[in-house]
Amino acid sequence: MLLERRHLSLALVMLLTASAGCSGLLGTDSGTDGTDAEVTATQIDANGPAPGSSGFDAAAVERGHFETLSNSSFTTSLSFQLSTVRDGENRSVFINRTIAIDRDSDRSLATGELVQASGDTLATTTYTADGTTAERRVLTRGDDTRTDYRSASPPYDGQVQPVNESSVIDRSLLQSLGSDINWTYAGTETVDGDSVSRFEATGSDVTGFAADDAVSTNVSANGTTDSASATVLVDDDGVVRSFQYRVTTERDGQPVTVTLSLSVSKVDDTIVAEPDWLSKAAN
Repeated sequence: MLLERRHLSLALVMLLTASAGCSGLLGTDSGTDGTDAEVTATQIDANGPAPGSSGFDAAAVERGHFETLSNSSFTTSLSFQLSTVRDGENRSVFINRTIAIDRDSDRSLATGELVQASGDTLATTTYTADGTTAERRVLTRGDDTRTDYRSASPPYDGQVQPVNESSVIDRSLLQSLGSDINWTYAGTETVDGDSVSRFEATGSDVTGFAADDAVSTNVSANGTTDSASATVLVDDDGVVRSFQYRVTTERDGQPVTVTLSLSVSKVDDTIVAEPDWLSKAAN
């Protein structure tokens, strides 16, 4: 139950922060100072933190993911969709967000898109480099499109905020992967040329988010869960290269589907270029 509650709550926080123009991936300011007294050393076998058929080593995955991405360039993408039927019509809300961290140039770029059920779309691009953050916001309503440019520098006390790296590698997300989840090893595959171990979970241990107060406006506490599943791909360093979550429930006799997809790619191979609109944000 903790898995879907935490991840769905995080996705809903994204929905709120994206509509407000906040640049944090998950809307949190979780620290990345590497301190965590509760994480203990875990024996890692030849397959690394994801020990394949011997089981899902949640503590090692948490440690490996955090430590690797804290010192590496990488790109992470998150996609969230909530779909339901209202007044006989299909309604969906989409959030797509990508953050690229370039350690070599000390640059970061976040792009995000929020598509509301009405069709209104807010696309935001945030670029941080040399202690300055620039942002472009494109709001589309029907045939009307408005583009705004803004910039800010420390202490960042306004709406423009720097790309929030700490939210990308927030340890609370990783910790939830090991909470009350019976992961089943499903073999190995390749991501970006790297070998990863695949773990899957289905059924009662990945259901129950309908009782979460945070989503009571979308799914009633008395809703029924028709199906739920989750998949995690972990590389030998413990980096969660992919997390996929899907649940189908019912509210007031109507189906509600929630999907959440998180991926990490281009580890040690992410390059962030200066956006071509940067001069407009400085004016």
